[in-house]
Amino acid sequence: MKFKEYLARLNNLAKSCPAALEMPVITAVDDEGNGFKEVYYPPCLAQFDGHNMDNSKEAAKNPNAVLLN
Repeated sequence: MKFKEYLARLNNLAKSCPAALEMPVITAVDDEGNGFKEVYYPPCLAQFDGHNMDNSKEAAKNPNAVLLN
């Protein structure tokens, strides 16, 4: 999913349910939903090579991904 699609879906959610703007953000700990946790960190720019994520200040100068959590 591209960030613009993700953002459009978030904006649609906020428009259809404004109360969601005051709700906590939760993420699944894995693809199977074996646990959930609250999101504490804001999104940031990063470099992703298909396996590893680098969100250092240096990597953020030439990003290819948005890191959500």
